[in-house]
Amino acid sequence: MGKVQAALSVMTVGVTGAFATGALGLSPDPVAAEVAIAMNSSTACLGCNVETGDGQKQRAMSSVRAAGLSVAIHGSRQFAVDSPDSQAQPGGDGTPDDPQAPALDDKAYVPPAQVEPPLPELPPVPQLLQRDYPDCREDHLHLADPHDKAKNINACTTALDNYYSGVLTEYRERMNQYQDELSRIYNEKVAGRMEYSAASRDRFYQEIMQEHANSDPDGANMAIYRAAEQLYQADRNYLSDRYCYNTGCGGYPVPENYGYTYVAESLAKTDKPKKKAREKSADNKSCKKSRGRGGLLGGIFGSVVGSVAGLDDVGTLIAGAVGAVLVGEIACKLSQDEQEKAAEATFAVVEQEEVGAVAKWESPTRGGVSGSSTVTALNTEPNGRKCLTITDVAIIDGEETRISKQMCRAAGESKYAITA
Repeated sequence: MGKVQAALSVMTVGVTGAFATGALGLSPDPVAAEVAIAMNSSTACLGCNVETGDGQKQRAMSSVRAAGLSVAIHGSRQFAVDSPDSQAQPGGDGTPDDPQAPALDDKAYVPPAQVEPPLPELPPVPQLLQRDYPDCREDHLHLADPHDKAKNINACTTALDNYYSGVLTEYRERMNQYQDELSRIYNEKVAGRMEYSAASRDRFYQEIMQEHANSDPDGANMAIYRAAEQLYQADRNYLSDRYCYNTGCGGYPVPENYGYTYVAESLAKTDKPKKKAREKSADNKSCKKSRGRGGLLGGIFGSVVGSVAGLDDVGTLIAGAVGAVLVGEIACKLSQDEQEKAAEATFAVVEQEEVGAVAKWESPTRGGVSGSSTVTALNTEPNGRKCLTITDVAIIDGEETRISKQMCRAAGESKYAITA
C-alpha cells in the first residue's frame, strides 16, 4: 500500500471509529458489533485497496455501510451536540452573535398594549329656572279698591301653590331619577369592566358617590330648591297678611273704601270725592313693585345662594331681605337705600318686642323722605307663637303713607316674618 493510501486509510479509520463509538454507545446491536470488529482490524475503509484475505475487502466495506446505517437509523445525541457541524456558526441568522437575534427574555409572551376607553359622562343636573317662579306677590299694588286687591292676592296665592305642587314637587322627582341614573351608569358601564383599570373604576365610583350625596335634600345640588321653597313660603305668608289687611281679617279693620268701585255709581257723592278717589287710584298705579325684588330672585335662581352665600345662609338671605319685613305699599315708593333704612327700623322694634316701641329713619339720599315703625299690638298664642302688629309710616314730600303689617315667629324660632 502506498504512503498516500495509508494516510487516507488511517484518517478513514479514525472517522469511522468515531461513528462506530457513538453508534455502539447508543445501540450495541449486531450491526454496531460489526463496525467495532472492522475498526479493530483497521480495514474499515471505503475505497481502500487493502486486502487481508479473501473477502476481507468486501467485509470492510459492508462494515462501513453498516456503521453509517446504524448512525442514520439510531442517531447519536452526543454526536449531534459535540459535532462542530451541529453548532451554530457565528454571524448567521439566529445565532448568538447575530445582533438581530432576540434575547431569551424577549421571547416571553407580552400582551399587546390596550388603550383605556373614556369613562362615561354624567347626565346633566336638573335645574330650577327663575322664569317658572310666579313673581306676583306685589301685582295688587296698582289696584285702588281693596276688594280688587284681595282678588288679585287670591290669584297669586293660587299660582304659588301650583308652583309648589307642580314645579317643586316635579323637581324633587327629577332629582331622584337623576340619582338612579348615576347608579345605573356605574353598575352597567363601569363596575366589573376589565377595559378600565382598577384605579379608574375606583375614581369613577368616588365621583358618582359624591354627586349622589350632592343631590340629597341637604346637598349642594338642592340649594336652589331649598331657597325656592323658602321664598315660596315667605311670599305666601306675605300675601296672607296682605289679604287680611285688605279685607279686614286677622285683627285688621275692614278698609273704609273696600268695594267702593262697585258702589260708587249708586252713592250720591259729589264730584270732589270721586276726583280724590281717581287721584288716589292713579297714585297707586305708579307704584307697582319694590325695587330690589328682581335682585333677590336673581340671587336665588342664579346659584348665588349655593356658591356665595353658602348652604347654611339660605334662610338668612331670604329673611334678611327687605321684602321679608317691608310691605309693598311702602317699599315700592322707596329707593333701595331707603328700603334698607326702613327695614332697620322694623328690625329695631321687633327686637324690643313690646307695644309702643318706635324706631324712626331718614333717607340717606333724598331730602323730605322719612318714616317710622311702631309696634301697636303683641299677641302670644297658646302654642308659643308670637305676633306683632307693626305700623309703618313713610313720608315723601309731605305725603304720608301709613300701612300696618303683622309679623310672627313660631315657638323656638328667633326671626319674625310677615304673615297673617
